Amino acid sequence: MGATQIRWPTHALLGSAVALFALISVVPASAGEIQACFAPPVAGTCDPLVTVLQAINGARTAIRVQIYSLTLQEVVSALVRAKRRGVDVRVIVDRGQLHQDRNDSFRIANLASAGVPVLVDTVPGLMHNKLMVIDGETVLTGSFNYTWGAEHRNAENLLVVHDPALAAEYLRNWNQREAQSQPLIASAAGPSGAVTGNRQTMIYEWPGCRYYGKISPRNRVVFPDAQAAEAAGYRPANNCR
Repeated sequence: MGATQIRWPTHALLGSAVALFALISVVPASAGEIQACFAPPVAGTCDPLVTVLQAINGARTAIRVQIYSLTLQEVVSALVRAKRRGVDVRVIVDRGQLHQDRNDSFRIANLASAGVPVLVDTVPGLMHNKLMVIDGETVLTGSFNYTWGAEHRNAENLLVVHDPALAAEYLRNWNQREAQSQPLIASAAGPSGAVTGNRQTMIYEWPGCRYYGKISPRNRVVFPDAQAAEAAGYRPANNCR
């Protein structure tokens, strides 16, 4: 007795093919378009901070950031450089960022002083998102804050997804939070304009600091702004009003 041969109706095969195509079409990104990074680094995976910096440096048109804590000068400097080369950079932070250590709050002030719009979310709780959207195409999200602790001490993850449809969803939420946020006043968070550094202590000061104007000519160095001082390895004074 020969093997039984099953003949599927043509319409059934066609329907199955259409269903399979529809299933595939809703997948937002292929495996090659998704990247997972971990801290501490896991063998064979990417480093979160390096990946964030690469994304910022590769941006062509726009960067949107929502971040609970931003204290890494490397990230601030990369965002400022992007702004200076013509990228539309905008940042939303949690209001707790303004009450951190003064050295950390200055990072946000440096962004604002460089012309980057910085907004403080007014949500009743925490603005706890950690995300970045690059050029309306790529989303970086996960638990990773842009802080030294996240990079060097914590167990963190960063997910990078290259998908315009997903990016559009994140941008829609970013725009909603922008509408509920207030602009940061740079002068209330840190110095603007030229600052004076002390070569001996590697500290910089500005009008309102206790020893501003009292640094000896031998040790005095003038920077155009706080960002330039910090890029040279100086840190802000803590005795300023």
